Amino acid sequence: MKVVFERNVPCTMRDGAVLMANVFRPDEGGEYPVVLTRLPYGKDTGFLYMMLDPVALAETGYIVVVQDVRGRFASGGEYQGFDQEFDDGYDTVEWASKLPGSNGLVGMYGASYFGFTQLAAAATGHPALKTLTPTIVFDDPLDGVTFRSGALEWGLMAGWHMSAMVPPELFKVAMRDSTRLPDLLRMVYDVDHMPAEGYNDLPITDFPALRRTGLFSSLFYDITHPIEMKERLSIQPRYEQMTVSAAFTGGWFDIFTKSTIDSYQRIRANGQPARLTIGPWTHMNQTHAVGELTFGMAANNALLDLREDPTTRHRRWFDSQLKGVDNGILREPPIKLFVMGENRWKSVSEWPLPRTKFTPFYLHSGGRAQTSAGDGTLSMSAPSMTAPQSETSDQYVYDPADPVITHGGSLLMPAEYPSGPVDQSRVEQREDVLVYTSDVLTEPLEVTGPIEAKLWVTSSAVDTDFVVRLTDVHPDGRSYNVVDGIVRMRYRNGMEQEELTEPGTVYPITVDCWATSNVFLPGHRIRVQVTSSNFPRWNRNLNTGASNEATSEFVAATQTILHDAEHPSHIVLPVIPR
Repeated sequence: MKVVFERNVPCTMRDGAVLMANVFRPDEGGEYPVVLTRLPYGKDTGFLYMMLDPVALAETGYIVVVQDVRGRFASGGEYQGFDQEFDDGYDTVEWASKLPGSNGLVGMYGASYFGFTQLAAAATGHPALKTLTPTIVFDDPLDGVTFRSGALEWGLMAGWHMSAMVPPELFKVAMRDSTRLPDLLRMVYDVDHMPAEGYNDLPITDFPALRRTGLFSSLFYDITHPIEMKERLSIQPRYEQMTVSAAFTGGWFDIFTKSTIDSYQRIRANGQPARLTIGPWTHMNQTHAVGELTFGMAANNALLDLREDPTTRHRRWFDSQLKGVDNGILREPPIKLFVMGENRWKSVSEWPLPRTKFTPFYLHSGGRAQTSAGDGTLSMSAPSMTAPQSETSDQYVYDPADPVITHGGSLLMPAEYPSGPVDQSRVEQREDVLVYTSDVLTEPLEVTGPIEAKLWVTSSAVDTDFVVRLTDVHPDGRSYNVVDGIVRMRYRNGMEQEELTEPGTVYPITVDCWATSNVFLPGHRIRVQVTSSNFPRWNRNLNTGASNEATSEFVAATQTILHDAEHPSHIVLPVIPR
């Protein structure tokens, strides 16, 4: 089927702003469903084709619409951040459903920001919008976008504003030759250092490079008014009014892993058809080689073709939901997960998996758990009531002047900070990192599902952070990160209530480490790290109780992790019986 291409087709919003779209339509008579995406990265850039080939989809009987969001590239109006995507999403769906040749049914696709534009449009309840296919998507700005358990996602926020949201002319150059972006940014923003170097600047509110993007004022307002931001932007309270089906795709090392899973669960709870696929991917890498590991290139591997052709998932989903084709997709198990370690795909019906045994692994030591050479151990045996002297608490000093530097993980940061699984051996040599390691496994141990750590802690500071990381230790000693999480103590009970701590007082905390699927193989060991920083992924807690964003003074803090019978600190792993 031949395809007609129309460039810069205007779409007028309710306030008069005119947004431009490219339209790909079959060159045959008849009516077709519309598949729409709305993105801030340029409808005419190669970025678009990372998700879907609009020509290939149009050839199979769809009208495909690719729109620049308000204030970006060819579209008019002033860019106003995520707030604009609700009303603009509704107005665009209304327009798209009435395009010449449209049968009135609309579906959407896209990743990250243009995954959010799907949820924002669906939240407005337009009746023409029938289905979504969000990839690596977020639905809560306080859990992985701007904040994570109270800590500012400084690496993501500064990096994204300084790179992905640069002026369109720079973005086009960067897409052609990424090596030119630093020089172009220096020229436009008149700065001597880029975010990778400037993350250390204090206070954050004086970071000149970010101020010159023109986007910082709204960002700083949001980070100083988090609850107001959540009320404006969170999708979570709006799921009940959605009437769409959805097929979600996420990655175990993505910055939005939890939101992707939660969104799937909430659409399914609405009684709508929903699917979820999660691979071993980062935010920008959906191949078989991620971080420092390779997850297989055989038939049963980590590759998943997300572009459109007659055999791919997106096409099958749209055929089912927009054309009523009974292609069997709704009779398949709704969840497809990649199990790392064994490097295989698994199809399941529920999340968490029905046979999951949530198993505590307890921290133990004789009080010298600093570094991987210390005496920290990890086991399923709880601390002894009869020999409390064998469970001495562990201490370390967290100095904001010398934080633990980000080294792998669920990141979207400049290239100086690689994402995905990265050997943690150098991190585990630091005296401010406690390390607890299991015995060598004799049988495979599958861990698939949500993970959280429960710690009993004290600090000499009135506010500080605690970071927990789970790693898979290979027989040769390499220690690869699996999941991690953080708690900012002033927000230990939620960002709705800021509560400083009393120095020396014991507090129980729960660290949400999100989720994974990983088999710890025979010969491997399970390891837990506990520390107080992961910078610049999360901004440093300055330990003073003042604003960590608007002040520059800091003090060192002495941190204590208790793990006796009365304070049995542990990590809860979702073990799948075999």
